[in-house]
Amino acid sequence: MTGRATALVTRADDDLGVILAAAKAHLGPRTLFLMTSDHGAQWPFGKWNCYEAGVQVPLIVAWPGQVRPGSRSDAMVSWVDLLPTLVELAGGRPPAGIDGRSFAAVLRGTATTHRDRIFTTHSGDGDWNVYPIRAVRAGEWKYIRNLHPEFAFTTHIDLQGNLGQRAYFRTWEDAASRSPAAAALVKRYHGRPAEELYDLSRDPEEQHNLAGDPGQAARLASLRAEVDRWMQDQGDVGRVFGRPRLLSNPDSYGPKGPPGNAGTKAGGKKKAP
Repeated sequence: MTGRATALVTRADDDLGVILAAAKAHLGPRTLFLMTSDHGAQWPFGKWNCYEAGVQVPLIVAWPGQVRPGSRSDAMVSWVDLLPTLVELAGGRPPAGIDGRSFAAVLRGTATTHRDRIFTTHSGDGDWNVYPIRAVRAGEWKYIRNLHPEFAFTTHIDLQGNLGQRAYFRTWEDAASRSPAAAALVKRYHGRPAEELYDLSRDPEEQHNLAGDPGQAARLASLRAEVDRWMQDQGDVGRVFGRPRLLSNPDSYGPKGPPGNAGTKAGGKKKAP
């Protein structure tokens, strides 16, 4: 799997070079070029999650004469900021009343910060993944709310299917049968607590949940309230999409779990109930 992942990164880099060369050739050398992605790597605790490995994505911007080559920024930005940023850089005025905020000043080097907190969400992926999550990162602190901790977390990675990833996750399960540490990791993958709190300055890989730490009770309550307000502002009622798998039913996930398209006929149509 490591070799395949490396090959995919190399191919993505090659493809990006082809697109950049075409843009310069057909649109001119002063074209603003922006590359990003919609989620983190397709590994356990990455894609389909609100952990940093799932929500930190690449953002590369090239604009000759405007963005200093080789510069880097730690400013936190969100995808909703892309629209107003591009509108401003093109000479327009971003519309009022939208959630996004332009980070043009960061790109031009006249600002080093942008947002002090970022809200992230995940709802699901058909019947492969039915696990709504909401989260906020405020500086170096991260709060995650798993709306239905009674659900089993599953994805294309661990379920039976035709994507070729089940064999990889089976190595985790095999290790879990021999190692308590591996067993704890697999258990943590499928079963999540209602709330998670991490100090990213000391725990960047989000391994030590501080939600139950009495010393962090005030911080937990504050971030919980922020997510409550944000969900209310967004009209987010925490809707569940798809058919959840319950932790109380071990046959619904893990080695015995049916694939996410178990209720689908050839051609992609749902079977009649």
